[in-house]
Amino acid sequence: MLISEIYHHEPWTIRSDATIKEGIQELIKDGCNGLIVVDENDKLKGVLALQDIAAATIPHEFRNNLNLAAAMFKRGFFQEMCATIKDQPVSSVMRTDFVDVTLDTNIMAVTADFLENDLYLVPVVDKGELIGVVSRTDIKKALALCMGVPDAE
Repeated sequence: MLISEIYHHEPWTIRSDATIKEGIQELIKDGCNGLIVVDENDKLKGVLALQDIAAATIPHEFRNNLNLAAAMFKRGFFQEMCATIKDQPVSSVMRTDFVDVTLDTNIMAVTADFLENDLYLVPVVDKGELIGVVSRTDIKKALALCMGVPDAE
């Protein structure tokens, strides 16, 4: 199966200078867990996933030590961290090290990338231009379709 058979033709995008708060608003509005970040000329700049925003609320010293994070609980701390990051640009937390795919990319390669990098979406490009996105939902639908699950389309 190729990406051309499963991708969303309308990618969920956000400008790199948008705020993190605007990013969360877009995730909620679009009902997705990731956005493609573009510049003012709609050129692909990065990928913003829910986990990137969530990670920005966790101090670096807590990220690899869940016990320390749990022990350092302070009422209102999460709210404080959200207030701290909400006006920062999405470019400050987006992933710039990402893979994009083309229409003739095999779904196996994308599925492996989703697993290896804990991705929510992958940009689809054609001749250097962003034309769509592949999301976890698209992978789920492809799995269901290939397994003969009713109502998979």
